[in-house]
Amino acid sequence: MPETVGNCGERIEEIGCEEDMISALPDDLLLSILIRLPIKDAVATMFLSKRWLYTWTMMHALDYEENNDDESKKSVWFFLEKSLQLNKAPVLQLFSIELGPRCPSDADVGKYVAKAVDRGVIVLNLCLLLSGEPTSLPMTLYSCVSLKVLTLCDKILVDVPSTACLPLLEILNLSLVVYKNEDSLIRLLSSCPVLMNLLVNRNKVDNVRKFTVKVPSLLELIYTNNYPSRDDSSTAGGCLVVDTPVLNEFYYTDYSGDSCFIENAPCFDEVSIDFDNVIQSFPDIDKFLKSFSRLLFLELALTDAMNLTDEPRNASTSWSESRSDPECLSSVLKYLRLRNYTGREEEKELVEYILSTSKCLKTATISFRSLPKFELEDKATMMEELKAIPRVSKTSQLLFKT
Repeated sequence: MPETVGNCGERIEEIGCEEDMISALPDDLLLSILIRLPIKDAVATMFLSKRWLYTWTMMHALDYEENNDDESKKSVWFFLEKSLQLNKAPVLQLFSIELGPRCPSDADVGKYVAKAVDRGVIVLNLCLLLSGEPTSLPMTLYSCVSLKVLTLCDKILVDVPSTACLPLLEILNLSLVVYKNEDSLIRLLSSCPVLMNLLVNRNKVDNVRKFTVKVPSLLELIYTNNYPSRDDSSTAGGCLVVDTPVLNEFYYTDYSGDSCFIENAPCFDEVSIDFDNVIQSFPDIDKFLKSFSRLLFLELALTDAMNLTDEPRNASTSWSESRSDPECLSSVLKYLRLRNYTGREEEKELVEYILSTSKCLKTATISFRSLPKFELEDKATMMEELKAIPRVSKTSQLLFKT
């Protein structure tokens, strides 16, 4: 009977080597089991038997996540330093680090990011919930020829050199990071020739006033700026510029008051807009909608701050009096979702305009804002008013979510 170690080994000895079916599996299968375990548990398997002693060192997926329930109160950083030095996998398919406030202030995260790059990392996730200044990453990261998925989150300084080149990067997540300057953002995006999915979550002060997304290959853009209007001169007058000719899915949430400009007529299939002031975000909504050549699904979220009557003429009147209706509404739009409807006159006019313009509309779903002032009879009255609106599409359905 083979030598065993510790209590787990004693248990194996009791049931007999013949019953230890897992240990008899080939290395590839054992590794596929280990990478599904929390990293500390996977490393702990080295104490099971000699068969398991070095198996974990070949793991190609390493996920280091801070555990606030850990009784030791020690940062996962200390475990990362020791275990990564022993890892022998020739290629890292996944390298993920999440560090919290318990991480030491002198932790050299960049050192291990560089090691991951040297080992051909394919998916790299970095979330640094640290105190102090944002962390700079090694320049080699921005020239990683193996990288396909990159997530940078929180206390990270995005400082991109002019030599940046990420030839295989398809998915990029930039969440609450700080950019050295606008040029760093432009260099990062222009270094990704096959980028298809971009998720952006803006920080309150991220050193970028004009956030330009110019990516010829981009298919999906999720853009979020949850911070309210900023009055200081360093961030006032900000804007989002989208120049992505093949983009077909656009999800936009912005409470900052920044403007949004769409260029080069993307072929959107699906657009979701959630903003605090529709007129301020899109100075010319008519032009904005006309820039969509084939919009199949449109979702709009209304807010109390969306006071269209503050303008010389409200948006719906402007649209209805325009020389030509946006082609995306008149001949393509099939699905409309309107959230947070309150029954205000400008909201009703907006619905009237879309229903009277969208010839191919199949379903219009309207949900009501959950506020105490909305009594059941008020909702019933609003539903009857909306049902009475003429629809150019005779086969369209009007649905309500209360």
